[in-house]
Amino acid sequence: MFNNFFGQFMFKFLTVVFSIWMGISTFSLAVNKELPSAPDDFTPVVRFAVTSDVHLNGDPDQAAAKKLADLFTDCYAYAEGENYKSLDAVVVVGDYATNGKPVEYELFNEIVAENIREGTKIIAPLGNHEFIAYRDVDASVAYDVYKEYINENVDLHLVINGYHFISCSYSEDGKTFTSKKEWLKTELDSATKENPDMPVFVFQHPQPFGTVYGSVNWGDLTVKGVYDKYPQVIDFSGHSHYANSDPRSIWQGTFTAVGTGSLSALMSNLNYISGDEDAPGESGAFWIVEADKDGNVRLKLYDVVSHRFFEKNDYYLSDVTDKSAHRYTWGNLKSLDTAPQFPESAKIEAQKDDEGNTLLVFPKAEGYWEAEDYKITVKSGNSEVFAQTVVSNYVRADAEDMSVDIGSIEAGKYTVSILPVSPYAKEGKTLKGEITVQ
Repeated sequence: MFNNFFGQFMFKFLTVVFSIWMGISTFSLAVNKELPSAPDDFTPVVRFAVTSDVHLNGDPDQAAAKKLADLFTDCYAYAEGENYKSLDAVVVVGDYATNGKPVEYELFNEIVAENIREGTKIIAPLGNHEFIAYRDVDASVAYDVYKEYINENVDLHLVINGYHFISCSYSEDGKTFTSKKEWLKTELDSATKENPDMPVFVFQHPQPFGTVYGSVNWGDLTVKGVYDKYPQVIDFSGHSHYANSDPRSIWQGTFTAVGTGSLSALMSNLNYISGDEDAPGESGAFWIVEADKDGNVRLKLYDVVSHRFFEKNDYYLSDVTDKSAHRYTWGNLKSLDTAPQFPESAKIEAQKDDEGNTLLVFPKAEGYWEAEDYKITVKSGNSEVFAQTVVSNYVRADAEDMSVDIGSIEAGKYTVSILPVSPYAKEGKTLKGEITVQ
């Protein structure tokens, strides 16, 4: 009980701290500013998909293997229905393998070969999991394996239809970017010198510290220090698996950062301290990114499980080098957030699963965004039989009712209270009800 209370107290406290810290440079520039939408005549000249954390284990029947194949299928189907019909690149921002073993690379290459079409490039920097099998002996062996199966160059700088793509792998230790700082600076200088006002797409596995959702727990300080000097950067990163359907997974400040979540399974964090939790059910998502000739960029989040776009995660970036034009700052996104509310007709129902456990079923709560989590308490008289904060099903584009397993409890009547909480810790009205367990 104490740990839960302490965690929730720290969650609220740190939300305030991060609001001030992350938004201090842009708070006055964009507060309560509605998010822009792509104009009807938005016409891309480049399109790519970006994901991370597939974690292939070498088994072709693994769910993640199917999701990676579906990414190609669904992207090509989407492109065929658009005026601009190309898929110019697929970017996997590290951890496509579980341990970095050859069998995992072989499966990755097999899936790519079976699904890729001419004209689509593969960009895949090394994440930390590509090093795991070699750390006890020599982590740098991971580079040799990568070069054999993926590319002779572990770091890439490509130009696709006028846009610069810079991909950076971990240093040979598989843990830092210390040896990559100068290379990153050189490549960014080259890219930004050509056209200082155009976005530059950058990819590395861990998130730049203090930017997107997950970057406080799982971020890297080195790359953040480099990118701070280049407002043109639009950076994509993974590692945390934190839900990219969460609005905190996009951030604008000294540059722009976007969290790639995970293709295999998404997570959330309930208190910033020790609250990492898998989202309920099957999940996985990736971004489709499009840019026009003038440097405007559209990001559309796609649910690879339900095969549809997330309606609320359709973002439009223009004038990325102009801070006054930034709308995806921590401060603005937090100011737009509202406390999630249940529908007026909302009720709590009790059902049994095949194992005899009791399931609480209730409708989702929504505000400006959907609830990130629900604080649930179940009591028999004055005695608590269940008290837990659970992750929302906002990781699925087709999500409707919540279904929460509260375990095996005795037959009888129970009172239930459910408090919905937004991504920025705003609490809605508690839903209360009584259930009967047979």
